[in-house]
Amino acid sequence: MDIFGKATYNLYELQELLKNTGTGIITRECYTNAVSLGYSSREDIVNRVLQLRPNEIYKTMTAEQRPGLWQDVYLSNEGLLTLYIKLQKSYDGKGVVIQFKESI
Repeated sequence: MDIFGKATYNLYELQELLKNTGTGIITRECYTNAVSLGYSSREDIVNRVLQLRPNEIYKTMTAEQRPGLWQDVYLSNEGLLTLYIKLQKSYDGKGVVIQFKESI
């Protein structure tokens, strides 16, 4: 199920969680995709996520592999690219960057 234009999670709370390696997770797929776009470190990825604004929410959707969780998708311009950044709050309250790729 997708809900367009409305976030499930408080973006600022997720951003705060992602600042700390103890409360922030970046998935392997996210890291691989981000590196291919020139974001070469965890710090680069987190710094870009920290630039997201609530009005950049595209949709919220149910997590396919984590029943009961939702994922917020943000579309954000980065020069000539539009980034597709998917965020989630884990079962144990951590902030997770699920995807970080070019929106097509």
